[in-house]
Amino acid sequence: MAETVYQFASVPKKSSNAGRPKGKKSYIVYFRWNDVKTYARDEKGVRVKEFALMDGKKPIAVYATDSTINIYHTSEGEDDARGFIHHVDYEHPGTEVEHDEFVNNNINEDLGAIVFGCSGEDAKVAGTPCTPLKLTKADSQDNKEGDKNTINLASSLRGATIGHIAKSLIPATDNEEINAVLGLSTVSGSSKGGL
Repeated sequence: MAETVYQFASVPKKSSNAGRPKGKKSYIVYFRWNDVKTYARDEKGVRVKEFALMDGKKPIAVYATDSTINIYHTSEGEDDARGFIHHVDYEHPGTEVEHDEFVNNNINEDLGAIVFGCSGEDAKVAGTPCTPLKLTKADSQDNKEGDKNTINLASSLRGATIGHIAKSLIPATDNEEINAVLGLSTVSGSSKGGL
């Protein structure tokens, strides 16, 4: 099947409620870019058409308060050097040891993050192999106002926009209960097929 190169085209409003906030599933899927075997976007540069991890590698999922999840990009740069910085922000309730272990052991890793909407066949993926996410803020709080972690990730280099990835390309995590919530099966992400 031939890929279509982007052509200058109109972008109409999708629905009368297109700007309404959309709910998200309460887990963010993380993977290390060092564990990625295959990653490619289509010729238009937004839709991920191939994604697979190396044999024996699995992504993980971290619970996030759904109303705090924000996956977005910001544009920056001088003329002829503009691009996008990817961001993923959220809060994780509690300050248990498992989350502290996650932060401690990934603070300097090159990460990718996938956020799932409550409906649809696609998810959003932040970070790329050459513009990975880094934990830029990992603040904990345990006082009379709350017990939580505030996490911000950002890419340090400019690149393309946030990617869109078919759920069928996303590998199952290391937790079957979370896989069921996210709709991931153990065969997800095993193929490199296009969309």
